[in-house]
Amino acid sequence: MRIVAGRYKRTPLVTLEGEATRPTRDMVREALFSSVDVEGMDVLDLFSGSGAIGIEALSRGAADAVFNDVNPAAAKIIRTNLEKVHEKRTVYELGYDLCLKRLEGRAFDFIFLDPPYAFQDFEGLFALLERYGNVKEGSLIIAEVRKDHVMPEEYGSFKSYKEKKYGITRLVYYRYHQ
Repeated sequence: MRIVAGRYKRTPLVTLEGEATRPTRDMVREALFSSVDVEGMDVLDLFSGSGAIGIEALSRGAADAVFNDVNPAAAKIIRTNLEKVHEKRTVYELGYDLCLKRLEGRAFDFIFLDPPYAFQDFEGLFALLERYGNVKEGSLIIAEVRKDHVMPEEYGSFKSYKEKKYGITRLVYYRYHQ
């Protein structure tokens, strides 16, 4: 795996061995970032794995990126990949609910959600984003799910406006509107 574009283009990234994480493929990241301009945005990569999404965002001009993965081995990989691109950023090793609570009051422009494919509680996750003030008017939330996972058109104040399929993966785009 490598950074697709931006100032860190072609930088190889380390990934966790085994089935513990499922890195977002280069093709999917390239498609995602060709549809989203992250220049100047604050980014939250909530289920980071290798940190590829957040690092790709930084490579493309994001103002800041915060990383979280409950797996300590994944968090170590994220730190290693950040060192490769000489970035010092916050990396949490918390469950997503505890991470959002820790970040209470900090609103992000772009939040990437790539939980394990077996994850089912998107409704609860979206509710936590709003409850803890991690979103603001117009925040973009993109969920990566299996192509056959049904995602509703809205979760409360979060409205879906686009979906894209890439092999077994589907990206679902939401905007937050109060």
